[in-house]
Amino acid sequence: MADGRVLDILSAIDLSVNAGEAVAVLGPSGSGKSTLLGLLAGLDQPSSGEVSLLGRSLANLGEDERAALRAGQVGFVFQSFQLLPGMTALENVALPLQIGRRAAARAQAAELLVEVGLGQRLDHLPRQLSGGEQQRVAIARAFAGDPAVLFADEPTGNLDAASGRRVMDLLFGLRDRVGSTLLLVTHDEALAARCDRILRLEAGRLVVGT
Repeated sequence: MADGRVLDILSAIDLSVNAGEAVAVLGPSGSGKSTLLGLLAGLDQPSSGEVSLLGRSLANLGEDERAALRAGQVGFVFQSFQLLPGMTALENVALPLQIGRRAAARAQAAELLVEVGLGQRLDHLPRQLSGGEQQRVAIARAFAGDPAVLFADEPTGNLDAASGRRVMDLLFGLRDRVGSTLLLVTHDEALAARCDRILRLEAGRLVVGT
């Protein structure tokens, strides 16, 4: 900053998540939830401290190495869907499988879309889908390749209540089938209650863990 002060977004965070565990991070806007998620996923780098993902320290890994570590092992679901607008639902879900050189990528993608109730929407572009349908495509894409870890950042934030419930039923159902570790950022207490453990952030500090 211009006056020389350093802005601490997160401070004194000590957190471990066990394999197969579902953990919710609750907190108001600006508390540092999304920043924490980005650090744990290796999308951002901390100014101090250490982050390990899938048993590997991220401290000395470059951007390409972190991406290689995530490939095929980490899935993401974002509030804003993050679908590629020029690709169909099928192509969006197949893409991570194709990047990972998985056999029969399109067939696997089609099976996932059927599983999330979009078997009749395979050839639709994102703009031709409702918000809830787009998020279901995003969930199918996140679970392509059966990830060991899933990061979800306010996955129901842009959805109405009914669509949000359906999306979360699908997410937890797929997570139970695959056995993925889940780290869920949300402001929704009812949604957080579906997880094994709840963490609370206030002003960048972990104040409660249950």
